[in-house]
Amino acid sequence: MSSYPPPGQGGGPSYPPPPGGQPPWGYGAPGPTPGDNRATWALVIGIVSIVLTCCCGPLAIGGGIVAIVLAQQVRKQVEQYGGDASSATAAFWVGVAAVSLGALSMLTSIVFGVLDLWAF
Repeated sequence: MSSYPPPGQGGGPSYPPPPGGQPPWGYGAPGPTPGDNRATWALVIGIVSIVLTCCCGPLAIGGGIVAIVLAQQVRKQVEQYGGDASSATAAFWVGVAAVSLGALSMLTSIVFGVLDLWAF
């Protein structure tokens, strides 16, 4: 027969888990930290992409896609862990606008290029 008491009955005090371990049950991982600037970078890239639509449509489309991807990553993280997703949502829509304006800029350039060649 064992000299140890059954689990949960006596046996001395219970100690918390060591530091650095998993958080207690029921607590989620922390949300985006204040140093996580991905939403801000997505917004900046989207705005720069909109500015680039006047001179370079493909760069505007590429930058808009990068802004959309970064914004989606932040929105998923906020959805999972909680927090404020307003800047990520703004960055997403600015990225969509950059892609749309970049595509419109490229289409306009192609149409005017074809019309210019057709005129001769």
